[in-house]
Amino acid sequence: MHVEKRLLRQKLRLQRSQISSETRKAKDQLLFQNLIHEPAVLNADLILAYASCNDEPDTWQFIRWALEQKKNIALPKCGQNRQMQFFVITRLEDLQAGAHDIPEPVTSQKAVITTQSVCIVPGLAFTKTGIRLGQGGGYYDRFLKQYPDLYTIGIGYDFMIQNTLPCELHDCLIQKIITDVTEET
Repeated sequence: MHVEKRLLRQKLRLQRSQISSETRKAKDQLLFQNLIHEPAVLNADLILAYASCNDEPDTWQFIRWALEQKKNIALPKCGQNRQMQFFVITRLEDLQAGAHDIPEPVTSQKAVITTQSVCIVPGLAFTKTGIRLGQGGGYYDRFLKQYPDLYTIGIGYDFMIQNTLPCELHDCLIQKIITDVTEET
């Protein structure tokens, strides 16, 4: 299964990298609009998000929106043993390049996660049933196992929705998928 996942990741990364900048901007804008109108996001006491990098669907517009709306927002910081913790930010300057050059919080206020919190989860692909193919590090699967009641939203472009994906016992399912086209689940 590891070989199958690795080959699928390569294919999906290539497909994502071939999107023109003009198309990407349009898709990111539609994705952003769908995300900010999601009731779970609007009603969340805390939003766990991530700083997109390279050709991932853009989360920066969403992070700026959340800060402007005075939403409680936290981003992950990667630690040893592929563990991840979320820290609250109040401005973009609270971020600096961390592991793998991914922007991470420099703040020390740990996120207090409740049943009203929402986690925006990255992925290379999703199914409508909530199976997610991540980057392969297992960070989110390890984190989400600690918070089984945390409401999860996977975000991606419409072509990232697949009919089937390989899934292992340790893979966490995502409750809602939001794309640039419509809400998927």
